[in-house]
Amino acid sequence: MKMKIRTALLLAAALLLGGCGSGAVSESSADTAAAEVTAADLLDGISDEKLDGIIMAGDEKFDSSAGKLFSVESADILDGGIMYNTEGGYADEISVIKFADGVDGQQIMKDRLESRTSTFRDYRPEELDKLGKAKVLKTGGFDVLIISDKAEGIEKALMKTGGFDVLIISDKAEGIEKALSEKL
Repeated sequence: MKMKIRTALLLAAALLLGGCGSGAVSESSADTAAAEVTAADLLDGISDEKLDGIIMAGDEKFDSSAGKLFSVESADILDGGIMYNTEGGYADEISVIKFADGVDGQQIMKDRLESRTSTFRDYRPEELDKLGKAKVLKTGGFDVLIISDKAEGIEKALMKTGGFDVLIISDKAEGIEKALSEKL
């Protein structure tokens, strides 16, 4: 959290000082902060009784199956983690994957969602409503698929961890911060 605040302050200082110079602002501090977020950071603290299993990049199970699950070469997955239901009776899954440059991670996540929907269409049709409300997003340099009854809350938690830094310079900062946190 302190790192995000520090990054936001540095970025704000660069923006303010930019008015005195050429007007060019480097995005390197924002990029650096996003690069420091890991799949473990994003998944840490996510809690859902139906998501009782987790595999992370570096685990043998993840490394041997992630390429197949996402239809890419293993070398195209730079970091990642998957939370899932170990019993297999629920469609619930959170996949957080950082793909190599040039890989369309958003399309891969949409394809993964379609695969899960196809699997559960005949197996457990009562899961289709949840699959229809699934989220595909990008945060902290990761492509994310969220299939859960709690998708909205999980999305908000991931977005906070993954990367939006906000600096508020106003005499009404406290009220603005409260309004923003309610939106997130």
